[in-house]
Amino acid sequence: MELEPLLLGALLVISFLVAFAIGSNDEAMAPAVGANVFTVRTAVLIGGFITIVGAVSLGSNVSEKVGSDLVGGKTVSTEMVFSVLISIAIWLIIASSTKGLPISTTQCIVGSIIGVAGFAPFVGYDGWGMEAIDWFVVLEVFAGWIISPIIGFLIAAAVFAVVRRLQKRAQGFTALERQEQIAAYGLAVFLIITSLSRGGNDVANAIAPVIVLPEFLGTTQLGPFVFSATLIPLLVGGCGMALGLIVIGRKVIKTLATEVVSLSPSSALSATISVAVILLLGTLIGLPLSGTHLLVAALIAVGWVADTPVQMQQVKEILISWIVTVPVSAILGVAVLWMIAPIF
Repeated sequence: MELEPLLLGALLVISFLVAFAIGSNDEAMAPAVGANVFTVRTAVLIGGFITIVGAVSLGSNVSEKVGSDLVGGKTVSTEMVFSVLISIAIWLIIASSTKGLPISTTQCIVGSIIGVAGFAPFVGYDGWGMEAIDWFVVLEVFAGWIISPIIGFLIAAAVFAVVRRLQKRAQGFTALERQEQIAAYGLAVFLIITSLSRGGNDVANAIAPVIVLPEFLGTTQLGPFVFSATLIPLLVGGCGMALGLIVIGRKVIKTLATEVVSLSPSSALSATISVAVILLLGTLIGLPLSGTHLLVAALIAVGWVADTPVQMQQVKEILISWIVTVPVSAILGVAVLWMIAPIF
């Protein structure tokens, strides 16, 4: 059943706002800021543009995984879509605007969908409940959240260990400075890969409940051009994330750039290589990974290899925010659905 244009427009507006909230919590460019390669202003402008490109070009596979696959291909009602999107936006904005904590947007949407789907029968929606959730997909996603940071830690530590050996062979301060300059150029390249992958992976968290609607299946036409209808929500989500990063994301970037571990161009490059490789692979195969989990694990790894003090209090706060995100998102999803179901 097709939606009225006004209602469809409202869903896209809410998706944009959710994407804005996700962008406000995007810390992908933090290593470049921590290593003094980019200023915060430059980082958010470059990151915003690349995020849009990544969302449009790489976002469709992951969107399907956290959209239709998570609920076994069932058609999600309009009010359930509203509930998921609004609950995600609430928690992301709270986390970003208060302490600037980098929380996982993937955890937000999974928690929200589980909460909404599980509570739906209590407000009159037949065929839903916990049995409607594809728990195999949930397990697959949870495994990705746990395994990917471990692999990310190991890769970052291994890369930086090799870099440190090369640095010890450098003849004099000038040679060491040249190595750091080369690392800065490499960092820019891998950050582009990371932001592309982050755009493709994170856009799913904003538009997954919308992209499965009938209006965005098949193709659409604009003048002489015919293109996939999924491009519309992907573009809306990408632009929303870019704007959120530029307007609010500075605080989260500063948190990871300066408050976890001190960075040089070479250590930042080592962490970014790990994040870029794993996140790109996950995005290409359609697995929703947490770029936040990967980056924090990689930063801790380079601090460990360099024997640089890691700000464990900040890490502890980040870990706590990760632990509570799924249940908080689920509770918010239940609360929003309970409030708006009578309206529909």
